[in-house]
Amino acid sequence: MGGRSTYSDWILRRLPDPALRNSRAGFFDLNGHANYELNNKNRLEASAYYSRDRFTLNADTTFGYSNRTSTLSWKHLFNPRLYGVFAAINSHYDYEVSSSSRPSEAYRLRYGIDHLEGKADFTWLANPAHTVRFGAGNIWYRLQPGQLTGIGDSSLRRSVTLSQERATESAAYLSDDWTINERITLSAGLRFSLYTAYGPRPIYSYGADAPRELSTLVDTTFVPSGQVLQRYAGPEFRLAMRFLVDESSSIKLSFNRMRQYLHRISNTVSIAPTEVWKLSDSYIRPQVGDQLAIGYFRNFRQNSIETSVELYYKSLTDILDYKAGANLLLNPYLETEVINGLGRAYGAEFLISKNTGRLNGWMSYTYSRTLVQVNGPYPEEKVNGGAWFPANFDKPHDLTLVGNYRFSRRFSISSNFTYSTGRPITLPVAQYRYGNSVRVYYSDRNAYRVPDYVRWDFSVNVEGNHKIKKLAHSSVSFSIYNVLGRRNVFSIYFVTQNGQVRGYQLSIFGRPFATITYNFRM
Repeated sequence: MGGRSTYSDWILRRLPDPALRNSRAGFFDLNGHANYELNNKNRLEASAYYSRDRFTLNADTTFGYSNRTSTLSWKHLFNPRLYGVFAAINSHYDYEVSSSSRPSEAYRLRYGIDHLEGKADFTWLANPAHTVRFGAGNIWYRLQPGQLTGIGDSSLRRSVTLSQERATESAAYLSDDWTINERITLSAGLRFSLYTAYGPRPIYSYGADAPRELSTLVDTTFVPSGQVLQRYAGPEFRLAMRFLVDESSSIKLSFNRMRQYLHRISNTVSIAPTEVWKLSDSYIRPQVGDQLAIGYFRNFRQNSIETSVELYYKSLTDILDYKAGANLLLNPYLETEVINGLGRAYGAEFLISKNTGRLNGWMSYTYSRTLVQVNGPYPEEKVNGGAWFPANFDKPHDLTLVGNYRFSRRFSISSNFTYSTGRPITLPVAQYRYGNSVRVYYSDRNAYRVPDYVRWDFSVNVEGNHKIKKLAHSSVSFSIYNVLGRRNVFSIYFVTQNGQVRGYQLSIFGRPFATITYNFRM
């Protein structure tokens, strides 16, 4: 069993800045694991985890997150060549945003996701050349898409509760790891999934030959509890091959097809945890991705130095994106604000690592692109005129350098350097007057980027003596996080002041941050 917490509140209350002194930040988590061997053929295992994060900015808005998960599994050995694992899994995630600084506008916003899963996995050692894996499982999803309530008797906030979304995902799979000869191994698998969305939910119908908008809404029907709303099904393929060129080098090829029925969408660059999760339904189709990859791996100096280069290409269909000016939060007509599009991702990954000796570490560089195209049949359903544009997480360049040097058995230093391209962002670029109000004109979707991310960390480690017979073995580490003091962008937000739109960036640890850590084990 284990647990963690923080004394951030104690620190914040002692800072000279009044805004920081009135802020609160804290978290805790608990975890536990137990296993019991019934006999030499049966073992039971149970694990659980719970965490909660909560912080308040200048005594105004409070943000909270909570995660909990638990797993119970039974491992059974049927015979020396066949064993199975039967598991039940439950997980829950929720967030809460609340504010009571203005009593007339005080509110609390809640959002939650539940995941309940049961599965059975089997491994059959058919013969020395074949390892067969097969199994089946079912996932039950339940989403609470949002609930807004007022706080206190003075609040004028109107309560809003969106209808729950419920669905199941059933799947069965079969795979075989085949050692063809000493040089070639092949892994092939097939998984078939069946997704079913259920009521109770209202379903909105829109006019034919017209975009989905509130102005084209023509009818509302209610699907009762337990009745099927929509079904999707399809195969998923996996094929991988490894070819040993010689004792120190190999080539790997792989192809995967995957389906995803749960979607995450967001159109905010603020730090508020207001992402929207959406289950596939009659309007939102599941995402399908096909990925092809090839890699070359080679070791040097008796396997003390490892190198690799990998190329990949991924094609995506029915990815979910939002229309320009979309309102995603607490929107019962979410299908009018989002649209399915296409995506593609490609890149190359390079790695060199040294695992032995006084000086060890690794260096990796990745060039990758992720692009999206939203080109619906109507002008309202096009983004950037239907042209390809960078996805929110498109960062072409990513470089990481990690080094460790041991001067002696007790004294060592470590260094870590990270660089990556700034992620894309949509910026307000002009203002215009429409009627009696001033409107903001935005750039094309993701036409700009936040500044690049650069960070260097350094640490010194001193271990205690290595006597075997002693009460505790200890070590002390002194580290500096963000040695360069770079103010890397965590979030960007905009505020209208005196008729002008001004942008601000929020940085976390925008200065060098030193820590001293003492570890001991009994």
